[in-house]
Amino acid sequence: MPVVLSAQQDKEFKFDGLNIEGISFESSVRALASTKMLVLGGAGDRGLEKNGKFIKFTTIGIYVDDAIIPDLSRKLGGKTVDELCDKELLFEEVVAAPFEKLLLIYFLLPLTGPEYAEKVFERIDVQGIYKDLKEESKQNFEGIFAAEHFPPGSCLVLSFSAEGLKVAFTKVGEKMPEKPVAVVEDRRFADAYLTTIICKDGVSPSAKLSLAERLSKYF
Repeated sequence: MPVVLSAQQDKEFKFDGLNIEGISFESSVRALASTKMLVLGGAGDRGLEKNGKFIKFTTIGIYVDDAIIPDLSRKLGGKTVDELCDKELLFEEVVAAPFEKLLLIYFLLPLTGPEYAEKVFERIDVQGIYKDLKEESKQNFEGIFAAEHFPPGSCLVLSFSAEGLKVAFTKVGEKMPEKPVAVVEDRRFADAYLTTIICKDGVSPSAKLSLAERLSKYF
């Protein structure tokens, strides 16, 4: 018998690229060590208010497997963007969904690898959700960043999947890498890291809003 697709399953999902602070995020990128293409769910900047001025440190592009959309729609269909954001409904589901997610983090200001790793751990502690992470995973993560330095225009590539966290780096002007330079084989650690980006008190409210607006139009 022929397979009959629902209206949504048969729908073509279209996501345009975005430009954030002069950084171009392509509409789709290839997942690390995979032939799978991921679409740009949303993008925004990360910054802090200092002395009455908002200083932007990075821009963040959030890529997802478009197969996540029917899965999210079944759970969140009919919700407004405000509901998805205010109650964190969308972001918790994105973290939990069994589909690959990928972040491109471009640096607008210089930062060292150890400083970045320290800030990640600080954010995980602030979230307070993942209190029992394996020390081995934390040490592996620290080791990956120990010798790194991120000048403006460089990019951190992070893939979140059932395998755990895949990490790659690009310098200014380099192409998207095909393979990770390291993997933290711990799904729980990967989820904790992603939570600091897109869940409650996530580091980029603008990226979260962009993700909610762009995904929800297909719910």
